[in-house]
Amino acid sequence: DEEQGQGQGQGQGPKERARPRRRQRPSPRRMRTRGAEEAPQPKAKAKAKGLGIKAQVMKDFDTDRNIDEVVDEARNSVSEIEASIVVAESEEKKLSKEVEEAKKALQQTSARVDEATNKETVALEKLKAAHAARAQAAEATQQAREQRTETAKTLKILELEVQGRAKLVELEEAKKAAQEASEAAKKAMEDAKLKEKEMAQAMKDAFKVQGVQASLAIKDAADEDAKGKEEAKEKKASDKQAEKAVIAELGELEKARLARERERQQRLREAAGMKGRGRGRGFGQAAPKRLMDASPEMEATPSKAAKVREDID
Repeated sequence: DEEQGQGQGQGQGPKERARPRRRQRPSPRRMRTRGAEEAPQPKAKAKAKGLGIKAQVMKDFDTDRNIDEVVDEARNSVSEIEASIVVAESEEKKLSKEVEEAKKALQQTSARVDEATNKETVALEKLKAAHAARAQAAEATQQAREQRTETAKTLKILELEVQGRAKLVELEEAKKAAQEASEAAKKAMEDAKLKEKEMAQAMKDAFKVQGVQASLAIKDAADEDAKGKEEAKEKKASDKQAEKAVIAELGELEKARLARERERQQRLREAAGMKGRGRGRGFGQAAPKRLMDASPEMEATPSKAAKVREDID
């Protein structure tokens, strides 16, 4: 295009020569929007709101539902949550692979100067979208783990409730047998009363043991929850450190690209100066003017790099 413009400009003034058309680059906002639309958006399950775990369990037992059905439902919920965790981790690995592919694509775009500008911009946007999608996948994984902890806590309380109810049924049957024996044999009235007192004490002890076991189960679940939060905090700090490293790497790539562009402009200026000295005064002044017209694009490049870094932050 530049040689064709030079041929048309011979014999004409600097103002009458045709200027080469500039390529329109896609705006970063449009590329960011396109990348966000193409990136998969993992869906995070909403946390259950309302009653507490123990209150919800007791509410389920107040209904006419079978206790085995409630336990099976809780176990199925745990299985579904574990399956969702596996899917989320697989999605996170897939997104990590896309990040690596985006880095390779970014390195390969420096082969040709004119095409490298557009390709590097697209690669940067894809890299940002991949990082954002991976962060969302990690957040969905963490939410699934928290949901699994809550469900495991509910299942433990259900199991303790089943055991307590079984013991309660046995004690009720023993109490009923003692009452029937007292009615059938008046002579053994004192023995029946003593046995009834023993059954009442056994029931009291059973309820006390059940309360202790439930407290221990809740404490263990709380410790496991605190451990999960600590692991999530450490993982968040690690992800933040990795993000800072990526930002630094993008800055280095942008600096390298600007250096290459300045070097190319310097070569064009030198070449234009040599051609101007060989072909006459009018033609020698036109080439630097084209370089001056092209300079705003180059000056705008650092601001675009800064905008890319702000978007990543």
